[in-house]
Formats: sequence, structure tokens, C-alpha cells
Amino acid sequence: MIQEVIKLKNYWLIVLLSIVTVSCAQQDLDNITTQQETEIEEYVKDLGALEVVVNNGVWRAVMERGEEGEENKVAKGDSIVFNYAGYVFRSGKGNLYDTNVFSLAETLGTTQDYNYFVPREGIVGKGRLISGLDIGLIGAQVGERCYVIFSSRHGFGNIQTGMIPKMSPLLIEVWILAVKKN
Repeated sequence: MIQEVIKLKNYWLIVLLSIVTVSCAQQDLDNITTQQETEIEEYVKDLGALEVVVNNGVWRAVMERGEEGEENKVAKGDSIVFNYAGYVFRSGKGNLYDTNVFSLAETLGTTQDYNYFVPREGIVGKGRLISGLDIGLIGAQVGERCYVIFSSRHGFGNIQTGMIPKMSPLLIEVWILAVKKN
């Protein structure tokens, strides 16, 4: 009987410690992303963008304006054609980790597959793009060049992906080439 009570106490101690550990780990991740978002906000203030749009912790800094008109504006569910350059955010453009722009890819030494360097297509706001782009590209316009900047909360989180370390904020430079209304 005493052994069963001891086993039960040990079981509940392990459960309690597990809950505390998971809770602390989540708090640590939340603190990291909050710090990243503060750094992004400070960077964007000094960027000199023509316009800055913030939506749910994602910043879109317009570096070159696009074409006016609702038919040229990206809305949720629209298909877009775009070029991009993805950087790990380090108070600005950090390491370039991926691009479909040949001249930028030369700096990475990844120009062997010429079929890769074509504009990309995607549907915005439907979960088919990385969360930061899904949120950040809504409202962009054809012809616009922008930086979409977001914390690891809207990126890859606590998972290393290729050349992107765990818990990395990202800055993705995007050139909107076309919008198809869906």
C-alpha cells in the first residue's frame, strides 16, 4: 500500500514537472517572438519606406509603389505572380537563404538549375504560402516592390528549414508581377 502511494505521488510529480517545463518552454518562445517583433518595428521605423502596413504581427514596407486600382490590388484568395528574395532578418537583410532572381542567386552560388529562376505563382490568404507572406501580401499592388517582415511566429517557428535556423525572423523582398482575381 505504501509503495502504491509513493508511486502515485511520483507519478503526479512527474506530470506536474512536465506541465511546468512545457509552460516555461512556450513562455520562452513567446518572449523570443515578442523581442523579434520589437526589433522588426524599430527597423521599419528607420527604413524610409513609402508606406508601412502592419497586420497581425506582419509588416509590409512598400519600397516602390505599384499600379493604382482595385484590379491591381491583392485580396485574399487572389492568385499572384511574383519574384522574391528571402533573408534571415538581422536588423535588416541578413543572410540570403533563397531567391528566384538569378542575379541574387549568383551571390549564393546556386545558379546551376536555370529552370528555378522563373516567377513564382501562389494564392494569397489561403494557407498556401508561408504565413507571413499570406498575411503580408494582402493589399500589395501589381508592380510593387516590398519587404514583408515577420517574426518566427509567422515563419518556420522552432524548426530549422534548410539554411534558416530555428526561431528566425524573416525579411522577404517581393516584386509583384501580376494579380489574377479569383
